[in-house]
Amino acid sequence: MNKELYLLRHGATPLNGLYVGSTDVSLAEEGREQVLQIGKTLVSMHIDQVFCSPMKRCRETMELLYLDASLEIIDNLREIDFGRWEGHSFEEITTTDQKLIESWRISGENFCFPDGECVKDFNKRVELFSRRVAASTDERILIIAHGGTIRHLLCTFLGLSPEKKMIFDIQPGCFSTVALYGDLGVLTGLNTKG
Repeated sequence: MNKELYLLRHGATPLNGLYVGSTDVSLAEEGREQVLQIGKTLVSMHIDQVFCSPMKRCRETMELLYLDASLEIIDNLREIDFGRWEGHSFEEITTTDQKLIESWRISGENFCFPDGECVKDFNKRVELFSRRVAASTDERILIIAHGGTIRHLLCTFLGLSPEKKMIFDIQPGCFSTVALYGDLGVLTGLNTKG
């Protein structure tokens, strides 16, 4: 069965531009407005199933959409835990952890964020979720998650190596679409706004 996937990044938060993974932050007013706008588009898509990260910014996004669809909160959709880098900008981290940044660049999946999650563990849990989507009998599925999670899902569904994930600039309050045929798909939209 063919499926249409809608991968929605939660709306903007007060911490945009900082590393935010495990920090449970609410949407900013700008983020609420983004979601209300995108909701007008998504309601016309006749979504069958919604899978949502348990983080507050994603749950608030979901609540603002007012979709008449089956809903499930999925722990594996959480963003990666950046550990002690949580709440800091890239510029701040480069001043304090330059050697770790270089290690992140060259280690790929073997990198672990300081006091946080290992990339390999993050990849494994997101891939487990992707198998569930591929096996679903629903035709139109909305996934409400985070930038890193959506990047990884796009790589998985498009048959790309996870190391390629940074080619996707996933914007807050926007969704991307994938036409899924079995467990591989075609990208049909990127960063659609309301």
